[in-house]
Amino acid sequence: MSSRGLSRGAIVAAAVRIADAEGIAALSMRRLATELDSGVMSLYRHVANKDTLLTAITRAACDEHPYPEPAPPDWREAMRLAARLDWEVYCTHPWALVTSSSARHFSDTSCLDWMVDALADLTDDPDLARSFSIAVWSYVQGVCIQHLAQQLLSGGDKPEQSPLRATEDDFDLGLETLLDGMEQRAARHRSDDADTPFTRTFPVTAPR
Repeated sequence: MSSRGLSRGAIVAAAVRIADAEGIAALSMRRLATELDSGVMSLYRHVANKDTLLTAITRAACDEHPYPEPAPPDWREAMRLAARLDWEVYCTHPWALVTSSSARHFSDTSCLDWMVDALADLTDDPDLARSFSIAVWSYVQGVCIQHLAQQLLSGGDKPEQSPLRATEDDFDLGLETLLDGMEQRAARHRSDDADTPFTRTFPVTAPR
């Protein structure tokens, strides 16, 4: 591809193909230039550096399975949907497990905002909703690492699967267990707030 035929979209698409086929460690500007039959310097007209490239391919991977607007009205269904969409992203692009967890390569908070808003019926405490959202993300990533470990490591064409490999059934059961725990924790949080006595503080005034 000549430098005139290059575009940011074509560069990002080629980078995704390389990362999918060879792993994120194999992705470099030189490898990308070879894939596109272009000069390395021509790439820098469209992407400033490799960090910018990794941010772009992470965004592209996530955009394949976007969170819907509006979110499902039931908070459990919303969390199930978010977890399943993230599962699909990681299963399709295992390298996104790494790049989406790096502040240098992915700092978009729109998904976090979506989850916090979707938890409004569970809790009105935004800090607790944020912690729940992070817990769901961390759970999905952890199970995906177990599920995709063999793909994240270099090996033969037909690697032996670990007996500890997580299955989709494991994923679904663990997620429901996590959601049960979130519901119980939110109920305790509401109860603690209700049991806290309200103390009114009056200003101290000097004697007349």
